Amino acid sequence: MNANPNNPEDVPAKFTVTDLITSTAFNIVGGDIPLYASVYVEHEAGVWNQQYNAETRRGEPTSATTYNNVWGQIYNNIKALKIVIAKTSEGGKEEGNNVTNGIAKVLMAYNLGVLTDYWGDVPFSESGVINSSGSPAVLQPKIDKQSDLYPQIISYLDDAIVQLDKTDASAIGNQDLIYKGNKALWKKAAYGLKARYTMHTLFRSTDATQDLTKVVDYVNQSFASSSEEMIFSVYDGNSLVNPLGAFSYSRDGLGASGSLLEKFKELNDPRGEQAFMNYNFEQITLDEALDGSVPNGTPVQQQFVYDISMAEYSMSAPTLLLSYHELMFLKAEALVRLNRQAEAKDALEKAVVAAFANLERTLKSTDNDWGVGADIDLSSDVAEDYFNNEVVPMFTDNPLKAVMLQKYLAFFGASGESTEAYNDIRRLRALGEGDLIELDNPLNSDKFPLRYSYGNSDVLANPNIATAYGDGQYVYTSKVWWAGGD
Repeated sequence: MNANPNNPEDVPAKFTVTDLITSTAFNIVGGDIPLYASVYVEHEAGVWNQQYNAETRRGEPTSATTYNNVWGQIYNNIKALKIVIAKTSEGGKEEGNNVTNGIAKVLMAYNLGVLTDYWGDVPFSESGVINSSGSPAVLQPKIDKQSDLYPQIISYLDDAIVQLDKTDASAIGNQDLIYKGNKALWKKAAYGLKARYTMHTLFRSTDATQDLTKVVDYVNQSFASSSEEMIFSVYDGNSLVNPLGAFSYSRDGLGASGSLLEKFKELNDPRGEQAFMNYNFEQITLDEALDGSVPNGTPVQQQFVYDISMAEYSMSAPTLLLSYHELMFLKAEALVRLNRQAEAKDALEKAVVAAFANLERTLKSTDNDWGVGADIDLSSDVAEDYFNNEVVPMFTDNPLKAVMLQKYLAFFGASGESTEAYNDIRRLRALGEGDLIELDNPLNSDKFPLRYSYGNSDVLANPNIATAYGDGQYVYTSKVWWAGGD
């Protein structure tokens, strides 16, 4: 009596992990966070409704409603992850499911990392804590400092690595939508994330040489190739659709970014000749795309006029939680900063070739999904030719600029990687290296969003958040801790 079998109060942890992988990939890595970041970093340009407002800094960057959906989604993930971790830890109902525990800790590090990277100081220690009756133990959780949260991210990853060397009493198997229960690959992902988050805090490092060496070591213990990357590849283009493709199909708020196209032009980059189309869904040349591109910061609000990136309409391209090319770019940057240029050049070459392959997959997805009839070739031969003729001379002249600019270009697409481009731009500015990636929006002089605004649900319900939010204008003046803020 009074028990709904379709709404259980308790389920095995491995089934919860399936939902958490899906939510993390689709809602957090592929949803509103990279969508708005792509506008701020000029991978795309906003031309309609909320994206137009974000492009022209009219309300959206400061409004508490802008990111409220993803704010709630990420806290739902954190609550569920705390439950799974407790359940699979010593003394929990599923003690002995160590691999599941390790996977949950990797996902916790990931969700917490995105949360604090984008919102800065946030509730965490008191959030998602459930009492014995199943209700929240704290209704108005306190805000934790980012400087306190970052060590916890690394701690979750370290704990995960230990757990992933053990076994599960009840194997997670195919409930794991990323690695099918392959604990060795989850362990590699954990090391890769340690590299990412260690690099984020370079400005705060008390021993940069030691931390950069750690980045190299972590990458060396992570993915050996693109076949091992942390990828969510379930979209079929019909019932299961890439989140950027779904957004463009239903809302159409983006256009081809003029500043991105200019970078492709200046570098003689073959991606620029292949990655754009008009609204007849016909592939166009780079010069044609430039003629029909969006002027960053000053577009006319209109739909179906400006040319668009083919990536924007990819329905079946996978979401990348952590890519092989990101790790190779991290390694290349660390090696450049350590003055190990020959090794850095080798890592950069691997990064560029892998990034070309990823964009080729995305563009071919769009071609197949929409019948564009496009000519697409970003094979290793094309990538190597570009690297040798265009990237190597830049690397010789300015190694760090070559690495960071190529990384920025690699993160353009439908994989959700604009998130890390946004992080890179903020940390480079903290290091006094903001000129390595130039943006054209004239509003950036005093209105580049330095973080995302708190979610409206907590601005209204939690006095701690309401006080911190104020009128929302802090997003233009208050840097996150690792980018030089207090």
